[in-house]
Amino acid sequence: MDGSELVKVDKREGWAELVLNRPARRNALTTDLVVQLARGLADCVADEEVAAILVRGEGGCLCAGLDLKEVVANEAHRMAFGPAWNDLHLALAGCPKPTVAVLEGAAVAAGSALALACDFLVAGRTAVLHVSEVARGMTAPMNVAWLVAKHGTARALELVVAAGKHNGEDLFRLGVATRLAADDEALEVARSLAGQLCAHDGAAVAASKAMIAKASAAGFVATLARIRAEGD
Repeated sequence: MDGSELVKVDKREGWAELVLNRPARRNALTTDLVVQLARGLADCVADEEVAAILVRGEGGCLCAGLDLKEVVANEAHRMAFGPAWNDLHLALAGCPKPTVAVLEGAAVAAGSALALACDFLVAGRTAVLHVSEVARGMTAPMNVAWLVAKHGTARALELVVAAGKHNGEDLFRLGVATRLAADDEALEVARSLAGQLCAHDGAAVAASKAMIAKASAAGFVATLARIRAEGD
């Protein structure tokens, strides 16, 4: 794989890793990175040999959020980011294969939405997730939609409105992280989980995910649509 790629797709035996590959910028999001991430996700979904997908950041940090220097300062990138970001989250919501995010280092603002979007979140004990938008006078529609859909209003209020930093132990206690690991073991725990998930029947997994989404009274897609309809 070319190390200059913004997203690396590393296919293993039965599962694949999507790796955000801007370690010098703590894997901060750009429009091109989001587009490549969606493309990598689509490739993994289409590949019959891939049964589970792991999302992580290169260099020990999941994602520092939006790269303001790259996106906000460039009008074309700024206009394109929103639709690309929306499309990525809808693809994650509709992904028939289980997804696992590895919280190493930090996931901030838009980065936290990426962590919350995955089906399973493996968190290092001292790694930090920070839904920081409210503290900066902004709203966080993707974070709100995922938190409400998956964890309810109480967790959304705690993470979004209180806007505090939460380490892995906090997230596990709150039920937001599904696995807790020592910082230097989080990636291996996530890889082990991906291996476990890919051992199951793919059709049964896809059907079960669709059933869970349909049974949810406040699924992500419907929740996001209501937020969009009423304005961000």
